[in-house]
Amino acid sequence: MVLAANVLNAIEGEPRVAGAEHAPRYPHELPDGMILDLLPFSPEAIDAFLKVENPQHDHHAIGPDHPLLGKPRPETQAAGAKKVMAEPLTIGAFYGEIVSGLEAAAAEIGEQQLFCGDPARQVTREYYYAGGGSAIHVTNLDGARRALVEIVEQGEGDMHSMYDDDGDLAHYYRFQQVKHNRAYLRSDDSDAPTGPQIGVDFDAVYPMLANPRREDYSDPALRAASDAFNRTWSELLRQIEVAFNGEPGELVPAVHSMFKLRDQSLVLFANPLPDYPRRHAGPTFEWLEAH
Repeated sequence: MVLAANVLNAIEGEPRVAGAEHAPRYPHELPDGMILDLLPFSPEAIDAFLKVENPQHDHHAIGPDHPLLGKPRPETQAAGAKKVMAEPLTIGAFYGEIVSGLEAAAAEIGEQQLFCGDPARQVTREYYYAGGGSAIHVTNLDGARRALVEIVEQGEGDMHSMYDDDGDLAHYYRFQQVKHNRAYLRSDDSDAPTGPQIGVDFDAVYPMLANPRREDYSDPALRAASDAFNRTWSELLRQIEVAFNGEPGELVPAVHSMFKLRDQSLVLFANPLPDYPRRHAGPTFEWLEAH
C-alpha cells in the first residue's frame, strides 16, 4: 500500500482510502473480477486468497447457497478501478497496465514533467513499519517500475521463483502452505509443499457469519461493540490517508490502531448470534463518519 501511494504521489496524485466512497465494503469485487467475501479463517478464505494472488485459479466466488454465508449475499461493491479499466486477468496484469500507462505518459510528456510530485509526500523507511519488502522512494520511471514490480512479487511472486530478492516466500506460496498444512522445503517445486506440518486447525476458529452487517446484531451491547470496531477502522483509514498526503508520521499511530482493531474484533468473535444458529459475530468493516 505504501509503494502504491508513493507511485501515485510521485505523479502528483492524491491517495484516497477514507470516506464512504473509498473505504472497501464486503463482498468486494476486485479489478480482475474476483469477488472477495468477508469470511472466517477457513479453506474457502484461503482459496479466495490464492485466486487473488495467482492466475492459475478459477475466479468464481463461493456459491450463494454455501453454508458459510448463512444468509443471502448482500450487494457486491465493485472496485473503483473497474470503472476506468478493461478487466485484467490477474492482479499482476493490473499493475502491468499501470506500468505501461506510466511508460506511455513519460514518452509523451517527458519523465520530468510526469514525475513532478512533492518528494515530501513520499513515505520513506523511517516511517515504514516492516510488514515485508521495503519502502521505495519514487521520483522517476525507474523507481515507479521497481515499486510496482515489488508489489507483484510480494503477492503472485516472480513466475520463475517462489522467493523474492530478499529470500522470502511470495504471498501465494505462503497461502499454499496454509492450504496444505505443510511448509515448503528449499528443494520443493511450486506445486505443493512437502515439508513438516505447520499446525493449521480450521476447526479451532470461531464460525463467524460471512459478510456481517451492523443490522445483523440485534443485541444492543453487541451492536455497540461493532460500532466501536468500526470507529477504530474508520480512524485507521483516516490516519493512513493523512500519512499518504504529506504527513507520513501518521503511520506510527496507525500501527496502534491496527492492534486496537485486533483486540476489538476478538470481543465480536466470541459472541454467538441468536438470529443465525451456529454463527458468531465478527467485524463488519463499515465506514463511520467522525463526530
